[in-house]
Amino acid sequence: MLALSIAVAVLISSLFLRITEKARAISVERPENEPEPPSRAPESLRVVTYNLSHGRGSGAETQSGGRADAAVIRDRLERVGEQFGTMGLDLIALQGVDFESWRSGGMDQAAVVAAAAGFPYVVRQRNMDKGIPFFRRVAHGNALLSRFPILEAKRVEFPPFSNWEKARAGNPDGLLATVRIGADRDVRVLVTALDARSEEIRVRAAGEIVSLQRSSRMPMLVMGTLNSTPPGFPMSETPSSGQNAIELLESFGGFQRRPARGQATWHDFTHPVQGPRRIIDWALPDRSWTVQQHQVLRDIQESEHFPVMGTFRLR
Repeated sequence: MLALSIAVAVLISSLFLRITEKARAISVERPENEPEPPSRAPESLRVVTYNLSHGRGSGAETQSGGRADAAVIRDRLERVGEQFGTMGLDLIALQGVDFESWRSGGMDQAAVVAAAAGFPYVVRQRNMDKGIPFFRRVAHGNALLSRFPILEAKRVEFPPFSNWEKARAGNPDGLLATVRIGADRDVRVLVTALDARSEEIRVRAAGEIVSLQRSSRMPMLVMGTLNSTPPGFPMSETPSSGQNAIELLESFGGFQRRPARGQATWHDFTHPVQGPRRIIDWALPDRSWTVQQHQVLRDIQESEHFPVMGTFRLR
């Protein structure tokens, strides 16, 4: 009887997670005593985008599906946050973030990085939140950490690789936040990790991003592991449609990429940390900005991706 009761409780809890998954897809954490934004927006923003690889490190352990040592993961993420906290950053875009996943000890990885870096605003966007509570729950997605107030945030649904997979295991969607950087200025920030398997799917997602960019006059930044490399760069892909996701964002959305066409060197490679050979992590400002700085932070090796930092000045 006890075993049956436990089984029924687990089933009900799992069904509850599934039914309420969409309600938890996006959340915004604000400080208790929320400060007023600056009276004037800063002339430029310093941002970083980083795929945490779920806190599993930069080596072969990133491929493991089993449970990792939670203390090791926390130490790794705290080191990342402490380093970011010394860089004068305004926004941190995170991908590959575990929230309440059993495999990483149930910790909220975005909260760990935010606390270590000293960031008061945290937006969480879950691509997946399923499983058995307190045992085999898996919740992961993207996050945005901000020094400035978050006015609103929403989940952006991108085309799935397959509808069956989306229903079973979630989908690589995105987080779109409106950030008030000054009493006189709001900006929009999109954080995402696009599908790693299909450039055609990434092209379709890029089309959705361009539509979002054209729907507002607000300056926009796109940051994340876009998993797309434009022609002329190592390991670029162009599907039968003849389009490439990064080229589409540049040509139709006016997003500026660094390195620019024909200017990539091995210093620009972002993945993998062990023998980097691809550029798949991007910080892309639209034409509302001037690019003042772009740098791959090769001294931070706590993930299988390198962080990318940019300083962008509003025109």
